[in-house]
Amino acid sequence: MSKPVPDPHQPAEVLTRLYDFYRQLGLSQLPQLSLIYHPQVVFIDPVSQYDGVDALEHYFTQLLKKVKYCRFDVQPALVQGDDASLFWRMEYAHPALKKGQGITVMGASHLRLAENRVIYQRDYYDLGAMLYEHVPVLGGAVRALKARLK
Repeated sequence: MSKPVPDPHQPAEVLTRLYDFYRQLGLSQLPQLSLIYHPQVVFIDPVSQYDGVDALEHYFTQLLKKVKYCRFDVQPALVQGDDASLFWRMEYAHPALKKGQGITVMGASHLRLAENRVIYQRDYYDLGAMLYEHVPVLGGAVRALKARLK
């Protein structure tokens, strides 16, 4: 009896490509975007929205030129039909933030899949923890405000 062949149109296939892409996010991996993201992808994060895989590639190119490194630890997805939820930890270092030391941010993503690619991604994370808390002067004010709210 022959072994069943995995269906390349199952969510697990595109999610595996997505995990591999984000594990060691770098400029050399950007050609993989069109294998992961649909040409009409809508990608939303707390900073902006990018419509189409070309706009998303431009965003990643600009981002990755500025950081020392960026990598993700993505937990197994919760999948229901063509929707998936991911929980992740991002670690990155930017020369202008926290004296170039690593910064860790926890987040989640809601994905919609179509044609074995991601057609919609909305990321949720604390922009203060990612950015504002590490900017000189502003960081102290953000941390003080958070402390007052506790």
